[in-house]
Amino acid sequence: MTYTKKPVPAHTAGVSSILLALLLSACGGGGGGSDATAVSYTPGEVYKVGTTSFDPALPAEPTLPNASQVCATLEASSNLVRRPDGSLPPEADPSKAGVGVAADAALVNPDQSRIQAALDACGAAVDKEVGPAIAAADAAAVAQQTAAAVPNKNIAGVSGEELAKPQYKASKFAVRLIVNSKGVGDSFITGPLTLPSGVTLWIDKGVTVYATRDVKAYAPNLAGPYCGNTAVSSSKAGSSSNCLALINGNNLINSAVVGDGAIDSRGYGEIVTTDKLYPIMKVDLTCSNTYANYAKATQAADGTACDNGGTVVSSKTTARNMSWWDLAYLGNMVQNGATGSGSQSNFRMMVFNYAKNLTLYRVTLNNSANFHVVPSGVDGLTIWGVKVQTPSLAAFANPAGNGNPLYTGATYTKDNVKNTDAFDPGAATSATVVALTTGKTTSSNAKIAFDGYLKNFVFAYNYVSTGDDDIALKGSNNPSPANSNLAAIDGNRDVRSDRKYGMIIAHNHIYWGHGISIGSETNSGITNVEVYDNSFQHSEEGLRIKSDYARGGEVSNINYKNICIRDADNALLFTPYYSTRPLPATGPRVPNFHDIRLENVRIFGDTAVKLQGFQANSGGFALPAYPLIMSLTNVVAENPAAIRMTSSDAQLTIKGVNLPILASAENRIVVNGVATWAVDGDQVLDCSKAFVDFPAIGQSNIFGSGWDK
Repeated sequence: MTYTKKPVPAHTAGVSSILLALLLSACGGGGGGSDATAVSYTPGEVYKVGTTSFDPALPAEPTLPNASQVCATLEASSNLVRRPDGSLPPEADPSKAGVGVAADAALVNPDQSRIQAALDACGAAVDKEVGPAIAAADAAAVAQQTAAAVPNKNIAGVSGEELAKPQYKASKFAVRLIVNSKGVGDSFITGPLTLPSGVTLWIDKGVTVYATRDVKAYAPNLAGPYCGNTAVSSSKAGSSSNCLALINGNNLINSAVVGDGAIDSRGYGEIVTTDKLYPIMKVDLTCSNTYANYAKATQAADGTACDNGGTVVSSKTTARNMSWWDLAYLGNMVQNGATGSGSQSNFRMMVFNYAKNLTLYRVTLNNSANFHVVPSGVDGLTIWGVKVQTPSLAAFANPAGNGNPLYTGATYTKDNVKNTDAFDPGAATSATVVALTTGKTTSSNAKIAFDGYLKNFVFAYNYVSTGDDDIALKGSNNPSPANSNLAAIDGNRDVRSDRKYGMIIAHNHIYWGHGISIGSETNSGITNVEVYDNSFQHSEEGLRIKSDYARGGEVSNINYKNICIRDADNALLFTPYYSTRPLPATGPRVPNFHDIRLENVRIFGDTAVKLQGFQANSGGFALPAYPLIMSLTNVVAENPAAIRMTSSDAQLTIKGVNLPILASAENRIVVNGVATWAVDGDQVLDCSKAFVDFPAIGQSNIFGSGWDK
């Protein structure tokens, strides 16, 4: 059917020349003619975003273990009871801040050892039962791949698809955390845990696992690296790699974190130490000691210059200790802005390197001190039905914050809970052959091959609201052999038989944060990604590809379809000018975004759209031009006048688009097609069920209800 074009509004005074041209095109003006701007729609039912419960393009939904598959069940202690706002009461793990004061380990980290012991025992049992079968399958696969001698291809070993079969899974594989059997006690406090291969950490309904506030748990070595700072010397910034993650997993087969409970890293929590000499920064920017003195087991004198990002040592201050988010804000927004070298040494919630079949299912994740989940080099990564909400109401109820949680006195917003990315999946640094992890200090006898690629990734039915990227595919590492042009992330690589695509982001609800992103690390390439049936509301960004010539690379064949965006700061943001980081020693890396496709996208509210390619000779370097090559089909704003458009160096093919897109010789924009006001969004996509409240999780953000009001 052909839709009858809407009339031009009667009042056009003050409308920009671009928008006026767009309005004229709706009635045949501007040289296009009425035939050129007619909009046709395919007869049939319009897709309704947010209502799909079954998708034949996806593998089967994961499941929770059953009782017979449990290695060990651990009860929450009776004295740890979560408050209705999701936080622990101050008396749960009390501590006294100050120079020369150590927290009681039995109070601030009571559960780490018993949870780890259960994981280790389960890991050993799993390895004994199925380790030989996994090793034999891998050896056979490696022999076959070596004989084939495929050029420019890493040895992958046995595939994750093969290892998903029952013979490679132990009869008992889960460690289950449950509420206290007497009905009092629903929480655990733990330091860093090591997840063994083949083991599932099952956090039961009603249970919350809280991260210990003891900085020493994340930085156990006297000589460093040091955690809980914004600098590790007078000239070197902090780094999250200085800290152990809360959940660590390397070299895994068939591992998972599942359940209807929650993990709260308490990024809002005041940092404490069980070692009275360990340096802690105060909110008045003084510090309790220096790392130089700490390494010698001595206390620095008052007035000594801090080496953790603070000013001077002070034993007289009455200021509270900083929280993890205080450090993040100070390092990123204050010190980095002043010196260009500030950053925070904060622990991440989960870090996984090299895995086949890694699953996160139904669990709720809150308030990470840094990134929530960082999986690298995984064949068969499934994140399904997970909720991430940061900051949660527990953060606003933080007793140390007294209503003004940041050290600056500011209340938490999406702009000041820095570097709390929800999911950052990417490739690993290289291919490897390594023993599987069976416990915190143990490993299997046989070694297993991993090719280092991110493959067979499913991100589906999740709810994400955070202070940074909601999900960002990272092409920063390159596991490809020398002289290979293979992309670090390629959705067409080794696609399994139980799914249609190898890289799928579908059926998700995105709230606060930077939306669905690719980059900023794109230097090793990202290609063949399918993004469909997703909604965004009140997000900083909706759809985003970001890079720069410090981290640039090729991004291609990215397909977005059936997307609803409402009240985003930037509905569409595609730019190769993300930041001005120092260039690598090898020189500039040019971002190249091409074959990007948008189909059936509706945009509601006042928002910005940025479509930029890479201009020749950018930054003063003799660099080639790489225009953004993109097609937009049925991309419709509810009010085109509310779209703030920025575009340059782009080759755009448009049809059924009412965004203010015009060709420009000055800005090097080539447009195939004509933008027109005459597009009916209701004929393109049904967004009536797309925008929903964040699901009630018992500890929601104060903004977590009424999202769609």
